[in-house]
Amino acid sequence: MLNFNRKRSISWLALISLLSLLVVVAGCGQANSTPVSSNETAANYPNKTVTIIVGHAPGGSTDVIARALQPYLQKELGGTVVADNVDGGGGNTALSKLYKSPPDGYNILLTPFPSSILGELVKDGDFKVKDFTYIHGVTGGDYNSIFVKYDSPYQDLKSLVEANKKGKLTLSGSGIGTNSHLTLNLLEKASGSKFEYVSYDSGTEAAVAVAGGHTISGIGNIVSLKQLADEKKIRILAVFGAQRHPNFPDIPTATELGYANTAMDVSVGIIAPPKVPADIVEKLASALDKAIDSPEFKKQAADLGSNIVSSGPEKFKQDALSQYDEVNSLKDDLKPQ
Repeated sequence: MLNFNRKRSISWLALISLLSLLVVVAGCGQANSTPVSSNETAANYPNKTVTIIVGHAPGGSTDVIARALQPYLQKELGGTVVADNVDGGGGNTALSKLYKSPPDGYNILLTPFPSSILGELVKDGDFKVKDFTYIHGVTGGDYNSIFVKYDSPYQDLKSLVEANKKGKLTLSGSGIGTNSHLTLNLLEKASGSKFEYVSYDSGTEAAVAVAGGHTISGIGNIVSLKQLADEKKIRILAVFGAQRHPNFPDIPTATELGYANTAMDVSVGIIAPPKVPADIVEKLASALDKAIDSPEFKKQAADLGSNIVSSGPEKFKQDALSQYDEVNSLKDDLKPQ
């Protein structure tokens, strides 16, 4: 009996030793998967390329701002920064890619609002806009505007709307569930006149379609229209803002012209995947703050026609999501029938 108990004690000791060894081995095997402390991550960030994703084709309003901002952000971060167009789905392809990216600050997205909200609520995107990490606001008040070919018989918004009431006119935009589509919905409600909407992959392509006579009119961000307007290939009839755009003071608002409840702010900013560590956010936001505040970038943005509104993470998120409930109330009107 004594021998049996001794053997049993030895067996238990052996089992305990074996279990301890397994715990140590398992711990060693998991060392690489344990998250590095956020302080260490921030100290080393960035140690590889940071990509500014742009959710639309080259030449659009977000694309030109991203490419203007890229060298200044690269200088302030002290690492390589590139811009990459991931177009498709009116911006949803890029939003989906970002949502699934690691929360390490190496993939960020320059995106417009409320278009990103529309991507979730109207186009059933596989992401939650409120979950993204908000890094920094870049522009604001860069309203959508309505335009026609420069030599169009419709020289003002009223004549265009009245002609449309007699027979549907074509109007191009950057796709279902985007800022241009929402703006059109507001105009149609205010005017009691429904246009034939023609979707393109970007506001620039929609503008080129009007300049080429493929569609009668179009709605797009005023920044993406500047070059064609300066070249007198298109004529901008009105902006959909609470006030006139500071870089286009001669263009009236739709509200001024009698179309109430059509004002809609359009902002653009940098977001990142959900749950990016706070110190990475701080480092990125600080670099963006300096980049956006540089006189060279401000001048370049003004030359592009863009209105800089620089805001930190909390203010940017608050401003960007201020339209969430409004868009949610309109989503049924905006979904494809």
